[in-house]
Amino acid sequence: MPKAIGLVRNDVSGPDALRHADAVRRHALALGYRYVYTVRPPVDVDDPIGYVLAIAGGLEIEVIVVFDLEHVDNRPALVCDAGFDLETVCPQCTWARSAQAGPRVGAGAA
Repeated sequence: MPKAIGLVRNDVSGPDALRHADAVRRHALALGYRYVYTVRPPVDVDDPIGYVLAIAGGLEIEVIVVFDLEHVDNRPALVCDAGFDLETVCPQCTWARSAQAGPRVGAGAA
């Protein structure tokens, strides 16, 4: 069973952050993923997408689940080119990782 984490950005979700986090978790479980964690980057992080990618790489995650594309700045390639599948709740869509994806952040030989 593939492992997944969710990404909920408070700067994007605002007062709906808790509802979005619940929808992300339920969506991942409904798709059969082993849901590990919901990442909520601190508001002062300069690169919230890089923040979640680093965590995902360290946990050997295969899928990142978001409520909508706004959580990845409307650029699914930011996740897919890093070697992860992207799932959106609204609309329900799967964005496949890129075939040319290089080594994941945090992965590889020391």
